[in-house]
Amino acid sequence: MANQLLSLGVIGVRLLDRILTAKALYPEELADQIVDDINLYLSRAPDAEKAMLFNLACEVHEALAGRYGRVDTPQTRLDISHLMGLLVYRAKMSAGQGR
Repeated sequence: MANQLLSLGVIGVRLLDRILTAKALYPEELADQIVDDINLYLSRAPDAEKAMLFNLACEVHEALAGRYGRVDTPQTRLDISHLMGLLVYRAKMSAGQGR
């Protein structure tokens, strides 16, 4: 499912890098960093992607906080990258970009 994340192009690569390398112990810290990256990219994102990225940003905190107590192990980060792939898919569907 990380393929869904990478299918976003530049922002997907940036988010995957953030997920795998961020200095965060708790899900809220990692979610904040992911949302910050999305928000920074939104101003230059193509109009067709903006709704999807907004939907993705809205779901990150709840998704991470609901599943993880800590996010500081490599396996947890890998799991989160897969979870983000699912969130990307759902965000695309919500924004009407489903394929």
